[in-house]
Amino acid sequence: MLRTLLCFTPFFVCLFWFITFITHYHKSDAAKRMLTWFLLTCVVLYLCHALFFTVGLPHPMECLWTLCSLSVYPLYYTYICRLVSPPASPHKLLLVMLPGTVVAAVKFFFPGEAIDDARKLLFTVQVFTVVSLGWRKLRAFDNMIADVYADTEGRDTSAVKHLLVAFMITSLFSAVANIFGRQCFAQSEWTILAAITPFSVMLFALSYIGFTRDFSYDQFAEDSSDSSELLPEDAVAMAENDIERNINACIIMRKLYLTPNLKIGDVAKATGICRTYISKHINKTKGVSFSDYINSLRVEHAKMLLAQNAGNTKIVTIATLSGFSSEQSFYRNFHKFTGMKPLEWTKQHLACNADTMRG
Repeated sequence: MLRTLLCFTPFFVCLFWFITFITHYHKSDAAKRMLTWFLLTCVVLYLCHALFFTVGLPHPMECLWTLCSLSVYPLYYTYICRLVSPPASPHKLLLVMLPGTVVAAVKFFFPGEAIDDARKLLFTVQVFTVVSLGWRKLRAFDNMIADVYADTEGRDTSAVKHLLVAFMITSLFSAVANIFGRQCFAQSEWTILAAITPFSVMLFALSYIGFTRDFSYDQFAEDSSDSSELLPEDAVAMAENDIERNINACIIMRKLYLTPNLKIGDVAKATGICRTYISKHINKTKGVSFSDYINSLRVEHAKMLLAQNAGNTKIVTIATLSGFSSEQSFYRNFHKFTGMKPLEWTKQHLACNADTMRG
């Protein structure tokens, strides 16, 4: 009984989340819809896994397992692509499914060890390819987000990247399992538990993060599109005539950096300069992203408030007055730019003032 329950755990996890996703399918964005198909494939895959460990698989089901095992990683990569980029044409989805389909079809008509070895090799290649390319795409998207939004929390892909690291660890385990074969993990309940638990936890976390993530590429594309009347060529000409002064007057003198959830589009509207040029100008002259530039100004403002109030004002109030959207964002950015927590900085500041007065 325990053996059966352990074997079916990943199947039940995937089934639960697939039902959750499919009931919200028509309300979902394209990334979540792709994740729905990924979960459906996982449902079939882990059903085959459970049957293999309990009652065994007939040859047709072995071929279905082969198809699903060689499809989950390409489908997850397609999900990442849809999360951070415009939708690709449908035939590209068919292309990522093609290798697994071919191997499964060959296995159906020509079963043998050579086909199993080819499946193991292809699976291992898929694992490292998806993790490597997926990480690059997520990192590139986060860089683009940092050039559009001052507050990146809830918009960046940090959680997805952390999950990809977990995916990589479980993928290494999968690669080892494919090299040695599933039979070696069917010896006892303990080996099954060791094999099943990482996948169950990862699949639950992957599904939860995917389901609760509301920010999509479509929203990013809308917020980053240039609609300013001023063309980039005009902005270049303007750059020769105090473009720095215009941006500083808007962001610093008018204290636009204190605006919660500030976007580069807000600066574009205030200055009349297109968003793309503002982003490039900040990157070039400040050497940082738009997000880091704005948050560094916010941190300086927070330091001023901390110094004036000498720790008598609540941190959450300081964070709000400094333009941060959350206390967590304030702590993260304050430590990033000062190397200290707000209270540590305040104590050091008070100690330095006391030493100065004594001197």
